[in-house]
Amino acid sequence: MKTIMKEYWSKLKAEYEDKYKYKENIFNNYEQTVPVFKKFRKFLNELLSRYPTNVDIICILASVELELGYQETAIKLLEDFILKYKDVINDVDKARIYTNLSFYYEADKKQDECLLEAERLNSSFVETYKGLALTYFSNYEYNKATEDLYKSLKYFEKALKITNDYEIYFGYAVCLFETKQYQKAKEIFEELLLEYPNRMRLLLSISYCEAYLGNKERALHYLKQVKVNQDENYYLATDDIHDFQIFEVYYFLEEYDLFLEECEKVIESFYFADWNHYFYTLWIKNENEKFNKYIDKYKNEMLEAIKEAKIDDDFSNEEEREEYIKSYEEDLEKLITMSNKIQNENYKPKIELKLYPEYECFLIDCVRHNF
Repeated sequence: MKTIMKEYWSKLKAEYEDKYKYKENIFNNYEQTVPVFKKFRKFLNELLSRYPTNVDIICILASVELELGYQETAIKLLEDFILKYKDVINDVDKARIYTNLSFYYEADKKQDECLLEAERLNSSFVETYKGLALTYFSNYEYNKATEDLYKSLKYFEKALKITNDYEIYFGYAVCLFETKQYQKAKEIFEELLLEYPNRMRLLLSISYCEAYLGNKERALHYLKQVKVNQDENYYLATDDIHDFQIFEVYYFLEEYDLFLEECEKVIESFYFADWNHYFYTLWIKNENEKFNKYIDKYKNEMLEAIKEAKIDDDFSNEEEREEYIKSYEEDLEKLITMSNKIQNENYKPKIELKLYPEYECFLIDCVRHNF
């Protein structure tokens, strides 16, 4: 059945590219491709009417509904199917459907429930364990609960028993790094670097590990090889390097001249609330004039914003006005407090180097990534 669906989908894509002369990827322009997906949906519904218990059809149909923007329809299709045919389909297909369902639920608590049900059914799909690993890591990033971090590590380990794809292996190393197992994490990043030479994210990750291991020169060696922005040779989201991910290492290593040099190239694009480390460095490097200049600049801007808000007629009601003013007053207080602490209390803002896994699609039947 998959062959029939793939042949028809290939035909639709060829028509899209040739007849209509679209040279871009079919997934790049929603409005232009809606008719294509609707045609594919009609074809799949006709197939489903003839083969109502076919799991391949219902799973791809759900994916097409998602592409058309009907997430709730995708969920209902799979929920109704598994409820109606639970005595007909086997545990392998049930695990497959529950894993797909979890993806459609996104941040809903049912996402966890579906993935855990797929695991309970002894899912053989790497996407099940990838989904669990990414879900628990996301929870950890939100609530900082180490229990979720160790669960993420466990599920990356389970996924590695099925595949050693880059994304899984990298995610596993990230979890090791976040659990402060820097040596183990570094060894994996180094292994991956042999297979994916000169990959910026791996060079940066090794630099982070060396920094935490106290190997300053090694950390700088790797860091100076890292280039900002999207890696020219690799394409994942994690292959996009941000400037702050580099200059934060200089601060961590107390290379304050290098920190200022890199930081000042981009600092004004950041909101002042993220400038604590910059202000501290200015102060200890005796750049008091620049320190006071920026403090006064942002203090005056906030005072002016508060003054204007008190007479502005653009607010829909007084409550909105008060909330706006309050937010600026709180920021002003934070700025003054931070400035005083740096100048008078020997306050040094801490910095934590962070890594995160590749948050990628874990839909088993994905018309976009896996069909």
